[in-house]
Amino acid sequence: MGKQLKKATSVFSIKKVTIKGTEKKFENKVLNNDIGKEYIIVIAPQKYQHGSGLLKNARNYWKNDAGANGKFMFVLQGIRRVKLNQEFNFNWTILMYTYGYTESQITKTKEAFQKLAPECNFVKIASYQEAINYINTKNKDKATDDKKLREKCLVERVFIYCHGFVGKLAMGLTNRSSGDEKLDWDEKVASKLHKNAFSNSAKLYSFSCKTGLGNLEIEEENNIKKQVYDGEEYSGQSSPTTMIPMSHAVYKTITLPLLGEKSLAQKFANATGATVHAYCSRSDYEDTLNTSDELDFMEYYEAGDGKKPARVNDRYKYLLNKKNRKPEDVKRYDTLQKIDKKRILIDGGRFDFDGARYPVKGGTTPVGVPNDMKTYIKK
Repeated sequence: MGKQLKKATSVFSIKKVTIKGTEKKFENKVLNNDIGKEYIIVIAPQKYQHGSGLLKNARNYWKNDAGANGKFMFVLQGIRRVKLNQEFNFNWTILMYTYGYTESQITKTKEAFQKLAPECNFVKIASYQEAINYINTKNKDKATDDKKLREKCLVERVFIYCHGFVGKLAMGLTNRSSGDEKLDWDEKVASKLHKNAFSNSAKLYSFSCKTGLGNLEIEEENNIKKQVYDGEEYSGQSSPTTMIPMSHAVYKTITLPLLGEKSLAQKFANATGATVHAYCSRSDYEDTLNTSDELDFMEYYEAGDGKKPARVNDRYKYLLNKKNRKPEDVKRYDTLQKIDKKRILIDGGRFDFDGARYPVKGGTTPVGVPNDMKTYIKK
C-alpha cells in the first residue's frame, strides 16, 4: 500500500517555532481551506535558445529550438511545484501547450506529474482559448460553464511558467518570432477570464519576464534610468563665421516609473479578483538543473583528470591538480554526478523526473528594476 497523503486543507503549513534553551520545537498549524478547489499549472512551449555566442547555441538558434538544458525548463519547474506540495492531496491540473514538444516529451511529462500526483488531471492544449476555457469551465472545449463544473470546483491557484514581455505572456516565443496570436496571453486574453471561476482566496503566480511591469519604455531601454534632453548650454563664445553663440545639448538622467497599474499582472488581478504575484524584471530559469557554480565546479574537477575546462572560475583553479581535491570536493562531485546520471535525454531535451533542483528567480535586467515578486490586487 502506498504512502498515505495528508488531505489538502491548506495552501501551505505555517511552522511556529518556540525556543527553549537550545531546543527548537515546531508546531504545525494548518490553515483552513476547502479541499474541493483546483490548483492549475500552465506550461508554455519552449523553443527559444538563450544566447547565440557559442557554436551549440547558434546551432539551436538555427534549428529554431531550445538547447538540451533549457528545453524542459518550464516543465521541470512545474514538476518541482507539485513535488514540494506532495504531502497534501491537492487537486492538480496541468495545462500543457503541445506546440514545440514531441509526443514522447509530452508523454514523459505526464508520467512525471502523475508519478507525484496520481490523481493529477493532465490536459493538452493548443491555444490560449483552450487554456482560458478550461480555467473558466473545467472544459477546454467550452467557453460557458453550462454544466456548472467550475462552479462546483473553483480555482484556488494558477502557476504560469512561460516567456514574457511587458503586456504579454509570450507563449509563442521562438528564435524566429516574438510570439503567436493564437498562443500568447495579453490584456484581451486576461479579460476573458471569469471572476466567478476563482475562489475568494485565489492567487495567480506568473513566472514569466516582466508581467508586473507596465512601462514599455523600461523594456526598450533595458534600464530603469534614461537620458533625456534638458536644453542647451551656451559656451559664452560665438561662431567666428556666423557670430551665433555656440551651444551644446545638455542631458539629464531620470528614473522611469514602473507603472505597475498598467501591467498585465494588474489586468489579471482586475479580471479574476485573485491576488497576483509577478516579476517586474526578467525571470531567470538558469538554475533549473544546476547553478552556474555547480557547473564550474564539475568542469574544474574533471579537468583534474585531464579534461580541459571551457568555463572560467578562479575559485576552483586548485582542482586542476587532482592531488588538491579535498574530501568534501569528492563528496560534492559524487552527489552531483548521481543527480546528473538520473537525467535522460528525450528528443534532444534533458529531463529529470524529480523536476527542477532550484526555483525560478528574478533576473538582473532591466537594470535597476526590482527583481523580487510584486503583489497586485484588484482595483
